[in-house]
Amino acid sequence: MALVIYDQGYRIQTPVRALFKPGGVDILEPIKALHPVAGEEQRVDAEGERFTLPEASTQARARPAPRDGYAADQQAGARQEAPQLRAAQIMTTPVHRVSPDTRAGDARERMRRLNIEHLVVVSDAQRPLGMISAGDLQQARLEPRSSVASIYSRHLLAASPETDVSHLAASFVEFGIGAMPIVDSHDALVGIVTRTDLLRLLISGAHIERWA
Repeated sequence: MALVIYDQGYRIQTPVRALFKPGGVDILEPIKALHPVAGEEQRVDAEGERFTLPEASTQARARPAPRDGYAADQQAGARQEAPQLRAAQIMTTPVHRVSPDTRAGDARERMRRLNIEHLVVVSDAQRPLGMISAGDLQQARLEPRSSVASIYSRHLLAASPETDVSHLAASFVEFGIGAMPIVDSHDALVGIVTRTDLLRLLISGAHIERWA
């Protein structure tokens, strides 16, 4: 399992992009050549013109093909690569959770005291229902005694402990989310990954080249 959607505590098969709209940047138009020489090179390539010096062609035929050497280098590089990071390696645990009946004032105070930005809302059976953030509470401006039931997200995007961190990072960017719960095969909350966790990993330089 990579990503899964929960609706009121139960997994649903709806595609992720059907409920979580991508929030990325629109694709820009291809960059046009600013120098006339670049345009001429594109024209020559499109028309299929090729200019080859006889001597250079003869030397190229005589020189042994380096393909095998490159292949060996690539295989050596692949053997030296470290294994992919998994969500289980960077997630925070235990997960701080609240019930839908939790008062907004209590949720705010808990976030302040624990210095966190997200709380997972769970059912009486501890099944994940949704999530609330400090931003949600600030925007909703609920009275301190009002419950958080009216503001937590009804659809929850979660991941498994085996999910690649690069996949998590891409999902954070694509769907504009700030945190993602990590659940096991029995729907039990085992951790949470936040933007702060990813930023901390980015600063440390661990596997940064894999995030492109």
